[in-house]
This record gives sequence, structure tokens and C-alpha cells, in this order.
Amino acid sequence: MSDPMALISTVISTAASLMDIAKKLKNSEMEILISEFNIKVAQLNNEVASQLIENRKLKEELDTFRNDKENPLTYNTEDGYFYDKDTKNPYCPACYETEKLRVHIIKDTCQCPKCKEYFKSRKPVVAVAKGPGWNPFDHIS
Repeated sequence: MSDPMALISTVISTAASLMDIAKKLKNSEMEILISEFNIKVAQLNNEVASQLIENRKLKEELDTFRNDKENPLTYNTEDGYFYDKDTKNPYCPACYETEKLRVHIIKDTCQCPKCKEYFKSRKPVVAVAKGPGWNPFDHIS
């Protein structure tokens, strides 16, 4: 399959050559037709670029679903995280369940770096409430 952008570039170059010939022949009708042709080629160029971008996004989505099928995550009811069979690091349940994204939870803060959601600590909570300025995440820092 040929590169559509290279093909469009060749068409534009050919149209420019035709425009030069039309100017030398002093044929204004031909110049107008070639200008209209150039506009249509530019529109086609934009459409092809949009299609290429959409194609890339769809390929990334397909890769995500293939990865999920070949190496599914399992949910651990004890701590509420998802894990794959190879690592011990937890994945964000919010990102995985909504977008099928595999985002590791930051261990120190129990926070997802993408959605910024906090999850329960994997360490036992030792902090004691100390009045109105008490932060429940002080023990994690």
C-alpha cells in the first residue's frame, strides 16, 4: 500500500507544474480549473490526515483490548486493586474499569498519577486525630 500523503504531495507538485504551463500559455480558464483542483486536493489532504489520526487511535485501542485479553488483570477483593499475573504492583481500579487503562498506583501515596484518585493505604493507619488540622493522609507522606 502506498503512502497517501506522498501521493497527495505528488499530485500537488503536478498541479503546480500544470499551473506554470497554463500561465505560460496565458490560459486563464485553465488557471481557474487548476486552482479549483488545488483546493480539492487540499481538502483531500486534510481528510486523509484526519483518517490517519483516527486510524492510529483505533490501533492503540485495539492493542489495549488485545493486551487485556491476553494478559487480563484480576481484582483483589482484600485491597480493592487490580493486579496482573506477573507483577505485585497494583493498578488503578478507576482507570481500569472506566477506560481499560493500566495505570500503576503510586505506592507511597496510594494515588493514581492519571486520575489523581486516592485509594486506601496498603499500610495500616497509625495516625491519631489531632483536632481540626488533622489530615488523614499524614501517615502516608
